Amino acid sequence: MDAKKIGVFIADVRKKKKLTQAELGEYLNVTDKAVSKWECGKCLPDSSLFDEISKVLEVSMSELLKGEYIEQENIEIESNKTINLLLNEVQKLKRNESLVGALCAILISFITAIYSAIWQPGAKFYQQFFSGFIEAISGSCLVLGILLIFYTWVKYSGKNNIN
Repeated sequence: MDAKKIGVFIADVRKKKKLTQAELGEYLNVTDKAVSKWECGKCLPDSSLFDEISKVLEVSMSELLKGEYIEQENIEIESNKTINLLLNEVQKLKRNESLVGALCAILISFITAIYSAIWQPGAKFYQQFFSGFIEAISGSCLVLGILLIFYTWVKYSGKNNIN
């Protein structure tokens, strides 16, 4: 999504509707400065506002996200493209969450392995028991992390089959 293009589109439609930035902001419960930032392309509106913006400006969600008017016969095609774009973004976020979880599990396993390596061989029984317990946990976390990475790779290596 092109923030500058969307911002110019919002400004153009707002002016055609004879609304000021303050009036549009009032409808959306945001400040006129926020509307100005959108229109200058400095940032995009919060995703929760896109539906309300499209209603206030009387444009389709696809037109708003594309930043230009869409001919009536092309609306369905553009809507499908928009849905595919959003689905791809959601898949990227899910993939990143899984990878972060796997990397955290691996990091924890390395930290506990290093910590357990500090214990000296002449330690007391409870220290040896604790050391062995930590090694077991670290090994489990390492295996879990590797399995999560493999699972994520298998799950998301396929292409999006939605047309």
